[in-house]
Amino acid sequence: MNYSLCSISFRHELVSFNDLVHFACEKGFAGIELWGIHAKALVRNHKYEVSHLLDKMEAKGVRISMVSDYIDLFAEDDQTLAVLERGNSLFALAQTFRTNKLRIFAGNQSSSVANPRVWERCVTRLRNLAQLASENGVYLVIETHPKTLADTLISTLRLLDEVAHSHIRVNLDFLHIWELGSDPLYAYRALKEWTINYHLKNISCRDKLGVFAPDNVYSPSGDRDGLTTLSDGIIDYTSIVEQLDRDNMTYTAAIEWFGDHPFYYLEKELAWLKKHDQKCDVFI
Repeated sequence: MNYSLCSISFRHELVSFNDLVHFACEKGFAGIELWGIHAKALVRNHKYEVSHLLDKMEAKGVRISMVSDYIDLFAEDDQTLAVLERGNSLFALAQTFRTNKLRIFAGNQSSSVANPRVWERCVTRLRNLAQLASENGVYLVIETHPKTLADTLISTLRLLDEVAHSHIRVNLDFLHIWELGSDPLYAYRALKEWTINYHLKNISCRDKLGVFAPDNVYSPSGDRDGLTTLSDGIIDYTSIVEQLDRDNMTYTAAIEWFGDHPFYYLEKELAWLKKHDQKCDVFI
């Protein structure tokens, strides 16, 4: 596997892009998953330097693995043109950072309460956005996430089936798919043909899942109780990493750390993952 760090882990830190690149290179990350807010800030403030920054970064073996942003797929019907224009601007942003992956969420409403009209609107917009993505050489990547139409394995498969476009892909978040009732490895197998990226994070117990609620996780004063390393949490990442290695997966897995001291924990998580990769190599 190729492991990336998520720049969103530094949403409350005063860290430059050069600092992130230096850290990624020094510690052995293969990429950086760039939060859309950070990507736009780089273009706004360093418009004529981005290409040079990427050249230096790639020369050291580190790439932008994916740009992660948001599109309001549930906006009213009269906002369809604005939705597509936003998609085009984000595909261009992905191209600027030399990645073929743009991650979004499938709306902001749970699949269990979304009515047929909402489903139809979301599916149509995803299909149209996927077509625009294909014209830009980019994949539209839907993340498995609570309170979206891709919150459960069943709803995610339904969405993929109904959109039915070659440029729609999945970012499989193992914790969130487990949170909504699916065994992570079963979901991995079921979504394997569509999955192009993985998110890795853990929690100490189910009662602490509220820590990932957007209002909490994006707040600088939010609760961080329950956040834990991949090796110590309730999700069995040893089995997951071993399965990925057995399948010789070449896609990127991004470590999402939402707690304090991101440099320390990202380094620790990467070391643990690589240690397990080496163990798997011995037994294959």
